[in-house]
Amino acid sequence: MQGLTVFVTDGGAAGLPGPPLPRSFTRRADLLLRALLADLAALPGVEVVHGIDRAAAVDTVAAIDTVAGTEIKAMPASAADGASVTEPGPARSVADGAAGYMVLRSAAPSAGAPEGQCNGLRLDAGAETADAVWPLALESGGMLERLSYDTVLGGRILLGCPPDVVRAVSSKRHLARILSNVGVAVAATYPPDAVLPPIAGPWVVKPDDGAGCLHTRLFSDCAGALAWIRARPVQDYVLQPFVAGKPGSLSLVCCDGMVQVLACNQERVAMRDNRFHVLGSVVNGLGDDDGALARLARQVVAAIPGLWGYVGINFVLTAGGAVVLDVNPRLTVAYAGLHASIGRNPAGMVLDLLRGPGALPDPAPPGRRRAVSVDLGLT
Repeated sequence: MQGLTVFVTDGGAAGLPGPPLPRSFTRRADLLLRALLADLAALPGVEVVHGIDRAAAVDTVAAIDTVAGTEIKAMPASAADGASVTEPGPARSVADGAAGYMVLRSAAPSAGAPEGQCNGLRLDAGAETADAVWPLALESGGMLERLSYDTVLGGRILLGCPPDVVRAVSSKRHLARILSNVGVAVAATYPPDAVLPPIAGPWVVKPDDGAGCLHTRLFSDCAGALAWIRARPVQDYVLQPFVAGKPGSLSLVCCDGMVQVLACNQERVAMRDNRFHVLGSVVNGLGDDDGALARLARQVVAAIPGLWGYVGINFVLTAGGAVVLDVNPRLTVAYAGLHASIGRNPAGMVLDLLRGPGALPDPAPPGRRRAVSVDLGLT
């Protein structure tokens, strides 16, 4: 990857508006940023420059239990004494107002690339130029779609899904239609004004473009869910009958309709005050001896042309098989433990895809994968 400059942003550097995120989300974002920073810094021929200006970033570190080698935690820096903190050696900070991003910069910037403002993406003066952009923003509020669109409009290489694909999978209702039309088992999703089926038992309410259990609530019945929505200001909520089972996810790399499964993950989710909270992920904590999860990945990728780079699929394992909840066109929590789990650099795999689908990695033998726990904690 020598000579490629990569600008990585969560939207802060672009000045994108959005409501404040819960502390658990800012801690998660910092953990993923650090993991990606370490992976990219390990690739030859690049210089790593990063700047972080989020409130959570100053008191959160990614700590690895180097004795057992199986747990990665997001924790306050004061609690991390004695732990090994993942920091790449050659990294250096940018002190001129950078916010929530880092840059990989080659020695020779691309000729003709503009400096400064670029269609909404503010390139820091220290970055000079960027050949490619890796967005880390959430789908909520259209942030990831806008960053992706600005990247393409600015003539940069987008290290992620195209903006129209981001838009398609960000809507729970639209995603459910896409997948159900091709026979993929997906959580039934309804707008509040729909004629709802008489399904007894608990129902889930979530924003149509929500991410990572943000503002996701569980109610004992459909009537309670509808009453809660109607008491709220106008927002784009959806309802889903609760799907009982084991939460899981897939970590994929995708290119031109082809896909490779890097990890089958067990997700840890807790309930508090009728709200869902993501506690973390056990990377490669699920097996796929019968290949059902790999087949699911191929079905989803075939149904959504244009998925590219790192993609996550959230599902619930039921007695009848996996039921898809979300398709995430961005890094997911499991990414933080992926390198340690498979013994290979996932960021390098994504950059390799710039050569086309022939550069998709070979699957790691099951015996070489190990379970790695990414622990976010409950905050």
